[in-house]
Amino acid sequence: MKRVEQRAIGIGIFLLVLLSGCSTAAYVTRLGFGQAKVLLFSRSNEDVFKDPSVSQGTKDRIRFVLEVKRYAEERIGLKKTGNYSRYFKVDSQGLFYVISACPRDSLNPYQWDFPIVGRMSYKGFFSLKEAQKEREKLERAGYDTYLRRAWAYSTLGWFKDPIFSSILDQTRAIIAQIVIHELTHTTLFIEDHLDFNEQMATFIGDQGAIEFFSERYGRDSPDYWNAHNILDDELIFGKFIEDICGVLRELYSSGLSKEKKLELREGIFRKAKEDFRGLKVKLKTRLYFGFEDEGLNNAVLLSYWQYIGELGLFKGLYHMLDEDLGKMIAFLKEVERSGGDPRELVQRRLLGKTIDIQPLWDPQKPFFPEEGKENANPPSPFKRATMM
Repeated sequence: MKRVEQRAIGIGIFLLVLLSGCSTAAYVTRLGFGQAKVLLFSRSNEDVFKDPSVSQGTKDRIRFVLEVKRYAEERIGLKKTGNYSRYFKVDSQGLFYVISACPRDSLNPYQWDFPIVGRMSYKGFFSLKEAQKEREKLERAGYDTYLRRAWAYSTLGWFKDPIFSSILDQTRAIIAQIVIHELTHTTLFIEDHLDFNEQMATFIGDQGAIEFFSERYGRDSPDYWNAHNILDDELIFGKFIEDICGVLRELYSSGLSKEKKLELREGIFRKAKEDFRGLKVKLKTRLYFGFEDEGLNNAVLLSYWQYIGELGLFKGLYHMLDEDLGKMIAFLKEVERSGGDPRELVQRRLLGKTIDIQPLWDPQKPFFPEEGKENANPPSPFKRATMM
């Protein structure tokens, strides 16, 4: 699986379409059945913990998810929800599939309109067959497409999202990143700014995982360094993707004919593969090594950019706000409430003075009790569903 496929990219469009009275009844019905399956066949964590047929490894990973969730809500300041109080076993067919598309001579993505979340540059399916049909339709219309599988998705608080078994086989660093990424979507989601939302959640997820492992297990722990290396690689590879997209935008905005643009872009794709071989030596993980074998097109590159492009913007904001994720989230909530362009507002803040936002906790007070002390890992927060 490529790193972009690990992102929680299947946001709960299905419910929002249902609320809109959209005429695409067949699509709505299929999504409704898919979500109903998740709701009906998920099991409470307590039930899973008591089940002797469930492996101890799975139970330990569920407890780990809950530990990360508690930290993200109480220490980072993400919204408390009833998410992850249940467990859903994903079958061999996969959980959720996402299709995106883009004109062959432009980096302006094909977009679908949905209420509440606004315009979205991807569309989700519980059925691989239906996703493939959508891809074929878009390709017949002349678009580049990218079809990928998501390991998890967020319903943005409309439902209590379960723990999907598809994320539990990943490294602890990736699990922590996904959990915090998803909780960020539940806390902050700016209509019509999907790229900003995803890049914001990527940085907060990555940095939040680093801080979780630092405080819980120490900076000498392998998990801490794995999380740290993931963010380092995403900053490096994200900049690499930004540069490729910059070259393509320059080509597509030129006065050349469409045929010439399509011819020249193939050379850009080939050079990107060649340049990546040199970039690989700088990467500390193998998360993006699949790029070498990727069939590049505009939709593929935009999907990478959508999640890891311009992460430097959020890193800069984090440093400006005293490397305090709580302050960063408080500022981004103000951005959300303003109704303005979020990327422009962040850029303006980076050029101006710092703002005085108080943290939601005492940063000097340890979040985790000392090892060996009574209630070092209190079970009750992990078993209690926090109601919306």
